[in-house]
This record gives sequence, C-alpha cells and structure tokens, in this order.
Amino acid sequence: MIGREHRISIATLTDYHLQDFIRCPYQFYYFHIEGKITTQSDWRKMVQVVVNQVVSRYYKLPPKSQTTKKVLEFIDDHWSAIEVRQFESKIHYYKTLANITAYLLQCLTTERIENPPLFLYEKFNMNMDELGTELSLTFEVAEWSGNSFIIKKYLVDTDEEMNLLFNNMISVFCEKAFGQLPERIEIYSLMEGKKETFIPTKKDVSGGLEYLNMIKNLLQEPKKYLKTDSLAVCKSCSYQKRCYEGININQESYSSQ
Repeated sequence: MIGREHRISIATLTDYHLQDFIRCPYQFYYFHIEGKITTQSDWRKMVQVVVNQVVSRYYKLPPKSQTTKKVLEFIDDHWSAIEVRQFESKIHYYKTLANITAYLLQCLTTERIENPPLFLYEKFNMNMDELGTELSLTFEVAEWSGNSFIIKKYLVDTDEEMNLLFNNMISVFCEKAFGQLPERIEIYSLMEGKKETFIPTKKDVSGGLEYLNMIKNLLQEPKKYLKTDSLAVCKSCSYQKRCYEGININQESYSSQ
C-alpha cells in the first residue's frame, strides 16, 4: 500500500521526474519518492538511453560522415546492452528494435546537418520565482535557425499529455533563461514514427507557468495520486503487483468509511 499521507517538498522540478509523473503517478511515487528499485528494468528507459547515445554521436559527426551506415553502427554498438528479458516478449523486443532503427534513420538522415548544434544533451537549471522552485531541463538537440533556434526531442514514445508538458517546460524555460522563444519545438515519437511540431508564442509562457504550477501542486500531494489507466504502461511496469495490491487496500478502506 502506498504510504501517501505526507506532502512532498519539491526543491527542483526536473523534466524526467515530471515525465514519469505524467506517465503514472503511482510508478513515480514508488521509484522517485520511496526509492523502490526493482530487478526488472523499464524497457522504455533502457531504449531511451540508446536513442540518446545514438543521436548524440550522430550530431557530433562532420556532415560528410552523417550516413545511414553510421546510424546503424551506433545502434548496433549500444543496443547490445539491452536484453530480451527486459521486454514483454521476444516479439515486443524485435518490434521495438525495428521501429527505433527505422525511424531514427528517417529522422536523422532526411536532412543534412551542416552546422554543429547550439546545444547537445545539455542540462540547465534555473530558479523560477513564479513557481517557487528550481526548474531543470535537458535540451537534447537545439539547432540555430535564422535569428532563433529549433528544439528537437527524440523520444521512444510519447502522447498528447507528454507533448503538452515538454512544450510548456521548454517555452517557459527558454523565455526566462534566454529571453527568447524557440522558433519551433519538434518532438519525435520513434515507436510510432510521428513528429509533432509546436510554435510557441509569448502567450504560451504565461499559460505554461500556470500549467507547471498545477503539476507541481499535484505532485506535492501523494494522497491525491491517481493510477494510470494506460494498459501499455501497466503491462511493463515493475511495480504492477504492489500497485494492484495497494489499490485493493485503498478501495477497502474507502468502502469502510
């Protein structure tokens, strides 16, 4: 059962904490608050590490070396650290490998990268008075674009709510830290082969602050956490057994009140 009677103090809002919280508050609580690390790894996190390594190495190449062959070499180098048992099944393992390979190739090699990126997997922290906390954000790839820049995120998978989180975080952080909004934000969902493009405006900054304050307040109140209703998340969750037991206990306590 989740011991969720205490309010959580938030010193820093980080992008990866909020990403996990949005995916499933229960999973976030077990891992980040209780520190319950299981022997079963999250396949999504493992694959995301590979994606980050491949993208980082590719962007560091000179333009003439940015080839399909290099992308395949990098995937092969890093995928070997992932084991089949970390996935739901062998089919899931090979499907994931096929999708990540196909769409990484498509995303990275469609356009030639002529200039070095402005940022490449760089982490920034900034105190945000409006939030009463520090905001921490990693810029995977930022490219120059005329008088502004383009932010790119390469994710294993994402959804509408996750995209909303990143668009708000990036808009608020860029305006407050750099005094300038990106020309656009591109979020790549590699398992689905989709790209979402967001063009932020000044209005999005005030809306983004309201959104982040709302998320912060939700995150600080574990007693109000709701379990995800996503079958895809639950199927591969390391805390599945404990989570269901906790829900049953909570349901019994509610029914007895």
